[in-house]
Amino acid sequence: MSNQWRRDNLPEIMTRLAARPGHEAVRTLIGDILRNGFGIAWSEIDHEVRLPRVHGRIDTMFAGTVFEFKRDLRQELGDVERKLPDYLAERERQTERKFLGIATDGATFIAYEWTNGALAEISRHVTRADQGPALLAWLEPALGARDDLPAEPLSMQRALGRDSMVFGHARRVLAALWQDFAGHPEVALKRQLWDGLLREVYGTPIGDDGLFLQHTYLTIIAKTIAAAIFELPATGPEAILSGSALAEAGIHGAVESDFFDWILLDQRGRDLVARMVGEIRRFRLQSAQTDVLKALYESLIDPAQRHDLGEYYTPDWLAAKLTRAVVTAPLTQRVLDPACGSGTFLFHAVRALLGAAEAAGWGRRDALRAACAQVHGMDVHPVAVIFARVTWLLALGPALGGARDLITVPVYLGDALQWNVVDLGDAQEVRVAVPNAKPLTIPGGFAEEQARFEPALQALTDGLAHAEAPATVYRQLRHIAGVTAQDAETLRDTYAHLKSLYDDGRDGIWPYVIRNLQRPLWLSKPKQRADVVLGNPPWVAFRFMSAGMMKQVREACKKRNLWVGGVLATQQDLSALFMARAVELYLKPGGRIGFVLPYAALNRPAYAGLRAGDFGTNGSLRITEAWSFDERVKPLFPVPASVIIGTRADAVGLPAQVTRYAGVLNRRDATEAEADKTLVARRDVWPPMPTLAGVSAYRARFRQGATIVPRRFFFVERAEAGRLGVNEAAPVVEGLAGALDKAPWNTLTPPRGPVENQFLRHVLLGESLAPFRLLRTPLAVIPADGLKVLDAKDAAAYGHIHLARWLRQTEAAWDANARKDGAGKPKMTLRQRLDHVRGLSLQLPNTGLRVVYAASGTLPSATIVENPEYLVEHKAYWTALRSRAEGQYLCAIINSEAARRRITDMQSKGQGGARDFDNLVWELRIPEYDRKIALHRALAAAAVEAESIAARVELAESAYFTTQRRAIRDALVASGVATKIDALVEQLLEG
Repeated sequence: MSNQWRRDNLPEIMTRLAARPGHEAVRTLIGDILRNGFGIAWSEIDHEVRLPRVHGRIDTMFAGTVFEFKRDLRQELGDVERKLPDYLAERERQTERKFLGIATDGATFIAYEWTNGALAEISRHVTRADQGPALLAWLEPALGARDDLPAEPLSMQRALGRDSMVFGHARRVLAALWQDFAGHPEVALKRQLWDGLLREVYGTPIGDDGLFLQHTYLTIIAKTIAAAIFELPATGPEAILSGSALAEAGIHGAVESDFFDWILLDQRGRDLVARMVGEIRRFRLQSAQTDVLKALYESLIDPAQRHDLGEYYTPDWLAAKLTRAVVTAPLTQRVLDPACGSGTFLFHAVRALLGAAEAAGWGRRDALRAACAQVHGMDVHPVAVIFARVTWLLALGPALGGARDLITVPVYLGDALQWNVVDLGDAQEVRVAVPNAKPLTIPGGFAEEQARFEPALQALTDGLAHAEAPATVYRQLRHIAGVTAQDAETLRDTYAHLKSLYDDGRDGIWPYVIRNLQRPLWLSKPKQRADVVLGNPPWVAFRFMSAGMMKQVREACKKRNLWVGGVLATQQDLSALFMARAVELYLKPGGRIGFVLPYAALNRPAYAGLRAGDFGTNGSLRITEAWSFDERVKPLFPVPASVIIGTRADAVGLPAQVTRYAGVLNRRDATEAEADKTLVARRDVWPPMPTLAGVSAYRARFRQGATIVPRRFFFVERAEAGRLGVNEAAPVVEGLAGALDKAPWNTLTPPRGPVENQFLRHVLLGESLAPFRLLRTPLAVIPADGLKVLDAKDAAAYGHIHLARWLRQTEAAWDANARKDGAGKPKMTLRQRLDHVRGLSLQLPNTGLRVVYAASGTLPSATIVENPEYLVEHKAYWTALRSRAEGQYLCAIINSEAARRRITDMQSKGQGGARDFDNLVWELRIPEYDRKIALHRALAAAAVEAESIAARVELAESAYFTTQRRAIRDALVASGVATKIDALVEQLLEG
């Protein structure tokens, strides 16, 4: 491909294609791409290929690809799907080979296959004028014109990712196989074990069939890459997926039979592996300079699923920077990443070791031995482990050439948190969960000592192969040096359990599971502990965990002084516990640790225990360095991040400063050199840490509003009136379905019916508030009478028949779908949910004036509320006022830029940057209003002026609330009153 053509001609071609220039123009432009983009000779491209048997004519054809050009696919898709089946079927009849069909109008490209007598779409690509390389990459598998593709993340993502033709084909094959084999006993067992591993560490059931098939596809790619790295001669699918091809070449621990080799049960699966071999061998794998697999993983797994899994993969520039900071003596340090994901940190640790070895004049064999012995990884995610093993091999690069020793890849499937390790006084056991059966038990003495474990596992495997009796296996175990009678008895019982699974046809996966899941215990033995622990642990908030995992995490955090609890319980994150456990289990005294964590680790109360570094009898962490990556660094993760670096030593308090980074990168996975050119790093004070109590007296006076959920049960709109008009005493209303409802509520039909007018109240949401002015206030069914929040039974007893009917319907839906306790009942009733922590009842009845401010947003919004009938929802805070002047004083402060600047570093950080205000403003020394103080009166007077200006701003009724707020703020700035208020607030806060 000519670089000059790509630079000078491709952008213009893309612009013309995106405009749908017409049939003949599209033909000409695609011809140009085939010739100059892929180097295909004009004589190899066929045009106007007649097919007399089907009375048709193919527009353009190259090798096994048929092109059908259209003026506008939006109107002509039906014509395509009538013609292409005939064209593909006829060409396949003529040639006895598979053909691919591509229909395009220039703006959209759609790829089709003809399979089992049906036309199936496998992939589509939307043209963008500035994305010429993306179109070339999408077309590449259809044309097969290149066999020297660069092994870099973007190329692999385009060729093999979610939008590629390769994945489209594989997805269809895997779906068909799954339909046939999902009920197979061995396949079903592997599916259950895979799901159990994910559930065990992430705490929620996220492993659906679609994800299992995606993981199967990713595994095929990873194992095929492992074989291709060593340029092994052509081998069968079984040898590739089992790892026997690599084992014959002296590479162990990289690939083994696992959960995903079920596809080998059918020829279609074996054919898919063979096809993937051809696709992978087109890449120059030996030239890989980064972890090339994580971008592929991210393209295939939905962002929502990765959020559920806590999977935020680290860009190479950050991994390289952190590795360099903590791996200070790569030739001698033992390194472990206990949550290695796809292996990014392992890649850079291996490369650091090889670079240091070369500089020290080491031979290649010595460098490889050191890498195998010193750079270890572990993850509970089965696909991540396969990827990490391949990434570890890719990191060896040129060091693989020539003679070498046996290579054993030191990357293991295992739960670093050791949830499956049970303490038995002076001993431990590793328990392996078995679906629908008791767990398998491995004595700790076996799990910790490889010299005992491997012979014992071989005894179990041989026993199963020869149908030995448990007593025979027991005698064999007793002959292993160092095995006690008690340990042999436990393992004998495990063998008996395995034998029953074997007899049920569910045995094949167990050696793999047992061998891997004992590794964490081995790595935590004192003599195996690492000099350096680094990585990016899973970020899973407490509120997203299952009830069982919540209990585990709560107890583990309490033992290590990490638990905050109370209203902050939901903000606690698995990453803090993971770092504490990594120090406790895997880090030598004096060793260094560096973890990528959420930004909240720097200053949020939920991470106070981690920052303190005192984990009681479980060790301690002395934090020596911290890096900040807030919203000023883009692109990075979905939420801002930080790095905490420390040593296993007595905690002595935090360093005085952090390194704060800022800058906009041209791509997320930039190299370290690219990042260094763009990002600016400066030393800054540690972000201020909010207290739980606040400094201002107003902290105790403001309360959070009511948690009115599920929203569609309560927020309503009036139904359209019929010919009989509206019954004002009990109008008909219907619940509002909206995007804020979460599963399972977002699948339920909103209620509809009459409700007594006295229970229809306007509610102040966060979005109802603007600076010095109210915006839209939605209507809601609020079951409150006087001071009491009602349920259906109360409403019926008081004679509110319509409200009672509404509540019976919503309470039934709540009871059926709410999270259950151990007895299978909802953890709280719908009334309890509505009045959680008295968020509603404390507002009954309302009298007098209130100040209400939004709990979150990029800029604060507060106003005085006069109507006592309005209720406040939980995304806003409120307090009763002693005077209107006090409310004006408060609104001036809360709405000011001067106050916002002082709390911004204390705010939690989301995708849009700082997002939550909550009670942070009361961390400032804001005195209660005193009319005797002139500065207080001046603030109140300035707020009166601001109220007048805000009230006069014309707002478009249909405009989004952020647009309305912006219009008001612009008016306040233009008038000069915003500047006046800021100056007064500065004076107040500095005084």
